[in-house]
Amino acid sequence: MEFDTNEEMIDYCKGTGRTYVAFTLTQAQKDIGYVVLELYTDIAPATCANFIKLVKGGQFSYEGTPIHRVVPCGWIQGGDVVDGSGKGDPGFMLPDETFAVKHDEPGVLGMANMGQPHTGATQFYISLSPLPFLDGKRVAFGRVLTKQSMDNLRALQSSTMINERPVPEVTITTIHVIYEPKQ
Repeated sequence: MEFDTNEEMIDYCKGTGRTYVAFTLTQAQKDIGYVVLELYTDIAPATCANFIKLVKGGQFSYEGTPIHRVVPCGWIQGGDVVDGSGKGDPGFMLPDETFAVKHDEPGVLGMANMGQPHTGATQFYISLSPLPFLDGKRVAFGRVLTKQSMDNLRALQSSTMINERPVPEVTITTIHVIYEPKQ
């Protein structure tokens, strides 16, 4: 989806009743770009609430965390709020809320887990292509909203990587809610 202005995008956001988040990616102090996400608060409200809590910060926050895994033509993964290794354990797990959203296109936002049901916590992934093998196994709860955001994520595939980790490190430098409906 493309918008001519930020005001046009915010008008779209207001019309859906959903929450929208944006983050900036940086590598070696160079801005990679902005990523805008639409959260399916009407389909996966508990999963979205957990994500929004981590966006807003507190005990744990996505701000300053790395994108610790890039699988070309697969997905990017981040959100390890403990130590950025991809193995951090924040001490809580979320139940699998719904499998209603399919991994049928690039840009699907989902909750990573430890390979077992009901083990999601803070780590998330964004698909770079359709990933139907994740249907029924991972909770998808949003999508990348704009074409430019998707282009910024796809650019990560050309990074130098060691064990699927971008080198130099790619970091979520800022993250915030850009629109949240009034309760």
